Amino acid sequence: MGFFSKLFGKKNKDTGGEQIINICSPVDGEVVATTEVKDETFSQDMIGKGFAVRPTSGEFGSPIDGELTLVAETGHAFSVKHSSGVEILVHIGIDTVNMNANRESGKALQGFTLHAKAGDKISVGAPVITADLEAIKKAGYDTITPVIIVNNEFSTNKNFTDILKGQVTKGTKIVELK
Repeated sequence: MGFFSKLFGKKNKDTGGEQIINICSPVDGEVVATTEVKDETFSQDMIGKGFAVRPTSGEFGSPIDGELTLVAETGHAFSVKHSSGVEILVHIGIDTVNMNANRESGKALQGFTLHAKAGDKISVGAPVITADLEAIKKAGYDTITPVIIVNNEFSTNKNFTDILKGQVTKGTKIVELK
């Protein structure tokens, strides 16, 4: 069994056979509670539970091993589905979809560079999107990035362990999901 398979998705005898999934930071920055996100959809857990990152880097990678199920053509969001069925949404900034909302097909994205596409198999930390944080701020948008478990059956309080908060690097384990 490889190093990453031991860390991610292994059934742990100490948890009574429950599967543990480590959800990692998709970007360097400061991890905060979703209550600090100035958008009710995220701050009130309307989509699901999770955490948010105030990015200090524009290099966004996968928070889990899995398959990319969505890479928004506007460049502002992506989701990854783990083999267990857990799906994680990474939403780069608030209202940043508006940066490319009226973009004509074939024109370059403003503020975002895509490195992967839906259907790609991906590992924790593998590059998905590069965001120009300064361009996002200059356009008047907040760069805070919600990282949300979108399936309600996995997104309950009993499934979470303590969420790590503070400064982290991309790939740092933030929460264990059981």
